[in-house]
Amino acid sequence: MTDRAVIITGFAILLGIALALTAVAHLRRDSLASLGVVVALALRTRTARLLTLPLWFWLGWHFLAR
Repeated sequence: MTDRAVIITGFAILLGIALALTAVAHLRRDSLASLGVVVALALRTRTARLLTLPLWFWLGWHFLAR
């Protein structure tokens, strides 16, 4: 397995975990916040939004440009 395949597999696993936590959050609203609520809270400040832009650019460059 190549390094790229290992990295993509790792990100796919992280995505699966995030989706599973989102499903649990929607089923049990008293214990976990949903992904939308967490993202909204994380992006409340201008600094967080400005730091998110380069992160999305980096992810897009590494996954879409190859």
